[in-house]
Amino acid sequence: MTNTVDKKEIEQFSSLSNKWWDLSGPFSALHKMSNVRIEFIKQNATRIFKKDKKNVNFLNGINCLDIGCGGGILSEKLKRLGANVTGIDASKSSIEIAQEHAKKSRLEINYKCITTSKLLEIKEQKDLNKFDLVIASEVIEHVYDRKTFLSDISNLCRPGGLVVFTTINNSFLGTLFGKYFAEDILKILPSGTHEVEKLISPENLAKEAEQHGIILDNFTGFSPTFRFKNIINKEFGNFKLSSNMQINYGAAGIKL
Repeated sequence: MTNTVDKKEIEQFSSLSNKWWDLSGPFSALHKMSNVRIEFIKQNATRIFKKDKKNVNFLNGINCLDIGCGGGILSEKLKRLGANVTGIDASKSSIEIAQEHAKKSRLEINYKCITTSKLLEIKEQKDLNKFDLVIASEVIEHVYDRKTFLSDISNLCRPGGLVVFTTINNSFLGTLFGKYFAEDILKILPSGTHEVEKLISPENLAKEAEQHGIILDNFTGFSPTFRFKNIINKEFGNFKLSSNMQINYGAAGIKL
């Protein structure tokens, strides 16, 4: 099977793995995005799985795959909502951090250092059940082969299951804020974290996903707030759900 992993990207994230749970470190934006990411997932799980999002164990019984889980920021929140979570990442050091943090938090999460292609191969060989919910949050802009990545996601999700993406738009503002502002001005992220040619618009993501049987029909913007103190402190402000998808957005839909 084709490998979707960009080795240069994995090396960079591995070098930062001890910073995953540093709230003011290079992954601070992911921490500040956590609430809007979860709210977006809740909105879509409500309509697809007919779940009551007011329930504390909202995702109880849902088998969830968190692709590119890193240090486990999103995986832990999904687990606290009752999901059976499998978190995968190609960075061994990131997975080790995720496992250590989950243990300290007394959360049972199935973390694996593995790619989507390899996981799919194992599942097909052992005839294992596919996932109800597959999430690739802030990941697709880092993969080497997007076509294969989308194919893997489609094959890992059961028919009628939910697929959720969040990513940076390849618009002018997405490129300006997601790459140059974050990397070169605020210097929150190391230079080279994002490559402009890997960014994708909501329209193109929908078209490419549809080719693999994923019908993305719900899109929402994740808008960062910037105040003067954020610039002085070299940090992102909080994020909010918005109709403006020019910088960052979520896309969700059903697997046919």
